[in-house]
Amino acid sequence: METNLLLQNYRLQIASDLDAMAAVVDWFDQFNNGQIPYQVWVEAQTALLEGFTNVVRHAHRHLSPETLVDLEVQISPEYFQIRIWDQGEIFDLEAALDQFNQETSNLTFNPLDHELQWGCIFLLKLRKDYGWIISYTRELDTRNCLLLHKKLAR
Repeated sequence: METNLLLQNYRLQIASDLDAMAAVVDWFDQFNNGQIPYQVWVEAQTALLEGFTNVVRHAHRHLSPETLVDLEVQISPEYFQIRIWDQGEIFDLEAALDQFNQETSNLTFNPLDHELQWGCIFLLKLRKDYGWIISYTRELDTRNCLLLHKKLAR
């Protein structure tokens, strides 16, 4: 069995509360250390905050604020990856991204008319323009996982 000794894993469990956003930002700041390109770090931080906000406002809206959100970052020489697990109902992110891909292709599309969907529009842009792999799947333990994966240039 081959093991990648250069793979680094970081985890945070935090309450499903927007007041916890400062702690999420503080935790994520450790990855702005030159190990990954600054542009990738900014993209990742923005996606992390959007994902965390969506968990609190949507996936966990009917759950207690003490319901935990699990965050994980993996860093290797080949990639930078974030996983966000929630305990809400499943959401068809692919369908939403497909819909916004069609809508944003229309010349009359105005993102200001879609404030509640800015997160999906942002994730679509990360995927289309910046090469992020993005998925949202139901795990066997009935949690959902938002995966944000970026290959790093060697």
